[in-house]
Amino acid sequence: MIKTINVAQTADELALDQGTVRRRIKSGELPTLKAGRNSVITTTALEYYKFTNEHKITLESLKTQAKILSFVNHKGGCSKTTTAYTIAALLQKFGNKVLLVDLDPQGNSTQSVLEPLVNEDGITLPFEKTIKDLLLYRKENGDVGINRIKEVIQPSKFDFDCIPCDLSLNSIMPDLESSSFKEVILKELLNEISGEYDYIILDTPPTLGFSVISALTASDYVSIVSLAEAFSLLGVEQTVNLINSVKSQNSVLANPREMKILGIIISKAEMNTNISRHFVAELGSFANERSINIYTDEIIPKTTKIPETQATGELITDVDPKADAALSYFNIAMLIDIAVKKDRIKEKLS
Repeated sequence: MIKTINVAQTADELALDQGTVRRRIKSGELPTLKAGRNSVITTTALEYYKFTNEHKITLESLKTQAKILSFVNHKGGCSKTTTAYTIAALLQKFGNKVLLVDLDPQGNSTQSVLEPLVNEDGITLPFEKTIKDLLLYRKENGDVGINRIKEVIQPSKFDFDCIPCDLSLNSIMPDLESSSFKEVILKELLNEISGEYDYIILDTPPTLGFSVISALTASDYVSIVSLAEAFSLLGVEQTVNLINSVKSQNSVLANPREMKILGIIISKAEMNTNISRHFVAELGSFANERSINIYTDEIIPKTTKIPETQATGELITDVDPKADAALSYFNIAMLIDIAVKKDRIKEKLS
């Protein structure tokens, strides 16, 4: 159960008066979730505030240079896409500039975060250009150019930017896979736009194939999204093996060795059942044996609210900010931001 505190308790913890706390909430310096006129504050939000306040000058001096984060799992239905765009929205809310890249031909992220293109007859049209066009151009012509990339980027409903995807991506996969430097096409493409963002979030398809290898090669960080059910441990183990395989590529161009696993995110868990508790314990043991972080205090519970928000094109953190699922996403996003910012500070100081 994620602990929440009120403004008075927050003021005591931070040794501030309540008026100052409210002003810092309003400015976004202290992140909260809005529940009507009230603010939902977690103890992790206090940690986040203390960290960003302590390193404020250093963080402000950092050059904008995107860190690329992939969300992966080769099983469908594990809330990977929902996790990717919810985390993207929260990172944007925390003051970062975020780009979400949909790499799944099913286009679920695209459909969830972008307003559909509808003609005068009410027919939904595909986006004129997608990630497919950028990848193909990069493969055939080399540098795409920032202006051409910006032509494909769409503003999302949740303030971050998005490069859309649809089934047409499948049509160029054989062509991409025949390239001599196939694994680095996406990485080189994202390098062209990385100076415009703090984070580039990759929503990957449910596979362990070329698309995910390409995403991992491009990534600085990866988060694994897993269910708490039978075969989930096997899926996580296979994904970790693939990550390690990609990290060991002996290619100067790929150079993915510094990629870090930020953690395992557990979704759709029913922690009131023995079976979910059993599989969570198994995942915890697996992670501990390999020194992989697992968000055991931020397990995302199974709830009807998430499919409802998927259907209405909303965020669980907006619709039901006091729900356990919303609080879990909120805390995970802050923990990700802290971990990445710590690394960026180390890079600057070194």
